[in-house]
Amino acid sequence: MYIKGSAPFMLAIISLMAQESLAFQTPQSPHALFPVASSAIRSKIKHSAPTRVSMPLYSAIDEHNERSVNADIWNPSIRNVITGMSAVGALETGYLSYVKLFVPDGIKNICGDASSSTISSCGSVLNSPYANIQLGETVLPLTLFGFAAYSTLTALSLIPTISGENESESNENNRIAILGLTTAMATFSSFLISLLFNTLHQSCPYCLLSAGLSISMGFLAWISGALPMNRRKDGVKLGLGSFLTTTVASLAFFLSVDEVAMQAYSNDIMQANGLTNSVVASAKDEQKKDIPAPPVTATSSQRALDIGDDLKNLNAKMFGAYWCSHCYEQKQRLGKEAFVNVQYMECSKEGLNSKADMCKERKVPGYPTWEINGNLYPGDMYLDELEDIIKNERKSI
Repeated sequence: MYIKGSAPFMLAIISLMAQESLAFQTPQSPHALFPVASSAIRSKIKHSAPTRVSMPLYSAIDEHNERSVNADIWNPSIRNVITGMSAVGALETGYLSYVKLFVPDGIKNICGDASSSTISSCGSVLNSPYANIQLGETVLPLTLFGFAAYSTLTALSLIPTISGENESESNENNRIAILGLTTAMATFSSFLISLLFNTLHQSCPYCLLSAGLSISMGFLAWISGALPMNRRKDGVKLGLGSFLTTTVASLAFFLSVDEVAMQAYSNDIMQANGLTNSVVASAKDEQKKDIPAPPVTATSSQRALDIGDDLKNLNAKMFGAYWCSHCYEQKQRLGKEAFVNVQYMECSKEGLNSKADMCKERKVPGYPTWEINGNLYPGDMYLDELEDIIKNERKSI
């Protein structure tokens, strides 16, 4: 799950670090570093009298060195861009943190109620088990940590611009700190995007905005020359350490949410999608048998009907559970007319017409899982994904 959603950013950032590391290890000749000064020196030595070489020679070198140092100073306009983007992120995460902590039903007020599936996805994500971090007895919204990160980055970007410092040691440390922080933020945002689409199967505009800001700032910092030329080794070490540490922390965060919490979240999603309290209550009752899956109420589109016919021809089955919110969403996406062409296999022992033994025999990895033309495809599929699978399976016949 994590690798699938985060691999593009991981590969890109590792590639950038490798390039910086190679650049650090490859020495350059003085003529390559100071071509103008070298040319000026040779010209002065060739055409000037020996007694008059020293002053013009050193003046040319000093002047060129000064220009080189000024050219190596990180472009203030890039700082301004990162300052602006991090300020937007701080405003967004700060607002969401305030709403979650101090406004009753605040998320419902900004995301709407569950009557709209698109809008309710925002609320379900911001209220999911992955939206909070528990520190002892205290539970804090994840957005609060995002606010701290964005605020810190805003300060790091602003301080040198306001103070007007040149290429000093403190300024170099500042630039390396920006690289480390933006790398961590971009890595964690890549993980959250993977979590959003591959685990929660939801969409959240606030989450997408924050992730877009973080990933963009990470790439911008690495490709715009924020890493000081004379501190490449330190910067690469910090960047790689930040990347690896954040990756480990992200996996730990993912594993910290237990199955019970996700079960409760799934039940809440079912109820938010219009299911009755009695159905949700029965889903929580582990002793009750023959619990029916929620009825499919959506009307199939023509596209879904065509997919349903293709699934029937390929002897498709869908393995699921009556309590599984993603299974219900999958059925709703196809609609009641199209889903009648699909063989539904109830994998819960408590579910109606349970096929738990078959699910175990087929080694179903999770719910929902599709079996199409004898091959297993785990996950809640969008219509275009089902069309791609059907197209590939037809080729194999």
